[in-house]
Amino acid sequence: MPELRLNERIATRRLVLRPLETADAEAIDRLCSRDHDLVRWLTGMPWPPKDGAAAEFVAAAIDADPLRGEAAFSVTLGGVLIGLVAVKAPGDLADHPDCPSLGYWIGRPFQGFGYAGEAAAAALGWGFAAHDCKAMAARAFADNAASLKVLHRLGFRETGRMMRASLALGREVENMVLRLEREDWNGTADGAGARMEAAAV
Repeated sequence: MPELRLNERIATRRLVLRPLETADAEAIDRLCSRDHDLVRWLTGMPWPPKDGAAAEFVAAAIDADPLRGEAAFSVTLGGVLIGLVAVKAPGDLADHPDCPSLGYWIGRPFQGFGYAGEAAAAALGWGFAAHDCKAMAARAFADNAASLKVLHRLGFRETGRMMRASLALGREVENMVLRLEREDWNGTADGAGARMEAAAV
């Protein structure tokens, strides 16, 4: 059993980030796993989709120690799951081995409204506090202009490039690696007013 379980809810101006629940698997499967135009930007998602993969992911996320593995939050709007945001423990990116790393996706019907930036900002606040780290890292496909725009608005700066295998595309893809220094993080970009609460469990 893990030493810790994720138990925070984070409320922003429009969203609530909460720990994953078993029932989230259906929405994740529909919004992400079966949408090639979204999956193609995620290195770890296979295509064609694998039946039961979303349920397996959710079960693993619920059991994960958020400080040693991955803290995955459901991004909800009015109680409806619209995406995920996660903070991985240090070690995921070789260029920044001491930095937790940020990842996220928003379902295509909900893109274009600023939800990715709002959710990512809230997760960054959690990551800096939970890991007491000097910086946070992230990566995105070098041609994923939308995701890179979100990261740049949050204050991330490019530090290098790397190749990583994409399961959906069946080949290695160039990724941009980015870093956000704690001293450059003001905690307000898109996630202004975020507050953390104990989750109801």
